[in-house]
Amino acid sequence: MDALVNDAHLGAFVQATIPGKENGFDIEGLAVYNDRIFLGLRGPVLRGWAVMLEIELEANGTDLLKLKAGQYKKYFINLNGLGIRDLCLQGEDLLILAGPTMDLDGPVRVYRLEKLALLQANQLHKPTQILEIPYGNGNDRAEGMTIFTDTEPPSILIVYDSPATERLSGISDVIADVFKL
Repeated sequence: MDALVNDAHLGAFVQATIPGKENGFDIEGLAVYNDRIFLGLRGPVLRGWAVMLEIELEANGTDLLKLKAGQYKKYFINLNGLGIRDLCLQGEDLLILAGPTMDLDGPVRVYRLEKLALLQANQLHKPTQILEIPYGNGNDRAEGMTIFTDTEPPSILIVYDSPATERLSGISDVIADVFKL
């Protein structure tokens, strides 16, 4: 957060007291590709573009890690006004679960950003939409995903915040969705 406080695009959101679910600074996705860590931001969405950060960490002489030389990279991603809810690797590609930045019902989609290793920082990227995820009215808001690569074709599991009554089974079970990729 210290590294971002003066960032030209994100600094004002880091300094402000805007709640994360009201287009404030809100990290919701994480993916690790080799030695690179990608953080997906649910908010802020800037002029309709979502933001993803890349960081590298190093040991600081204790059991903790710190940001390597204060460096980070920013990627601007055209998700049609949606924020990043989760990130998931599929080989060299990054799958992005996208949904509204605010606590609202609205479109939820999965996008594919190809060739993660070749992404250029500080540029606008246009991933390909690969799935439209159903959402409810005040419920069933997709929040997380994971990939099943041992199935043919590969599939993705989507879990929801505020599950609809129909998703509840017993006192502790919740039904998720699986979609073919």
